Amino acid sequence: MGILDRLLGRKSGGGMPELVKAILDQFGGVDALISKLQQSGISEQLSTWVGHGANAPVSKEQVTDAIGGDAVAGIARRLRIDEDEAGARLANALPKLIDRLTPAGSLPEGGIDERTVNDLLDGILRR
Repeated sequence: MGILDRLLGRKSGGGMPELVKAILDQFGGVDALISKLQQSGISEQLSTWVGHGANAPVSKEQVTDAIGGDAVAGIARRLRIDEDEAGARLANALPKLIDRLTPAGSLPEGGIDERTVNDLLDGILRR
């Protein structure tokens, strides 16, 4: 299993991971996703993902509460997995994804664009 697969809790890889595409499509990009998480019950964990140091864990139930059951259900349908599995994959992937998109320990001024996400994932795939 490759680095990207372990990062995103996937059993197979290839191209831009479907989990990342699904979550970003669901919210219209990284900035909208981060905004949603900031307004949810996991803003404390989010601050550790963005900041320096260890990432605080989050449970699949917390992720589901934070982004909404409908969002998790939509991602599950898109990935052809059950909702529990989608929640677990998101709980595993979100801290790592947000952490890697904010290496300076803060959100970049002007937000995070799709190219930055693609560059990050391409870089991981090349390792």
